[in-house]
Amino acid sequence: MTHSHPEQLVQSFLMGSKQTRSGQRRLLLLSKIASLGSLSAAAKACGMSYKGAWQAVEAMNLAAGEELVRAQKGGSGGGGMVLTAAGESLVNAYLLFNEQMQHWMRELEALSPGVLSQLEIMRKISMKTSARNLFHGSVTAITKGAVNSEVLLSIGDDAQVVAQITPESVERLGLEVGSDAYALVKASWVILSEDLGDGFKTSARNQFCGQVSALEKGAVNSDVTIELKGGQQVSAIVTNQSLQSLGLELSSRCCALFKASHVLLAVAD
Repeated sequence: MTHSHPEQLVQSFLMGSKQTRSGQRRLLLLSKIASLGSLSAAAKACGMSYKGAWQAVEAMNLAAGEELVRAQKGGSGGGGMVLTAAGESLVNAYLLFNEQMQHWMRELEALSPGVLSQLEIMRKISMKTSARNLFHGSVTAITKGAVNSEVLLSIGDDAQVVAQITPESVERLGLEVGSDAYALVKASWVILSEDLGDGFKTSARNQFCGQVSALEKGAVNSDVTIELKGGQQVSAIVTNQSLQSLGLELSSRCCALFKASHVLLAVAD
């Protein structure tokens, strides 16, 4: 899929994963605190909850290893929040970086038209994780509940991954509709079944059907790779007995199932 915010990818390559959309919101929060002198006002300006803003400030202080924001007592408003010298230096560096990055991006695209469209592929190749299944996409819906929130991630080719995470995780990851995110699923969490078409019903929220493209048998378990429509793949680790029961072999049709609660969401943050 084409990334709608190439500047975020450029930032992640130049300054590391802390410069993604969520990271930018935190740095924007710092600049708003500097201009508004109030955490509540800055949070509102950034579209964040007050609790989320507090957590962001604490996370930034921890990451920086020193205080970036401090409370200020007194004044007609009864006090507020101000940046420390370290916080001001960070915001100034961020603003300068953004200014120079925009200039560099225009020059880069002029030198080689279309080069920015390759950054998404470069980032996926460079991402490391122990989870065998990695799906990249965009958040299309978030349904918040008292205990868990349901996040819908569009991964292209009309396919979607449903994840169930806590509201705190949604806030911590800075997820919202349109956010860039990754869904990770361990191969051992994937269940395989026969492809029964429309007559197939299961409680698993995620169902992907395709053709077995690779099969590696071990002493006890087998590593099965299923190729989906559009070329995406799902890997599963199943017992040899299950493989035999399903009658799976290369080119066989089958479905990969995994629960929404078994999906881990990640952002480059």
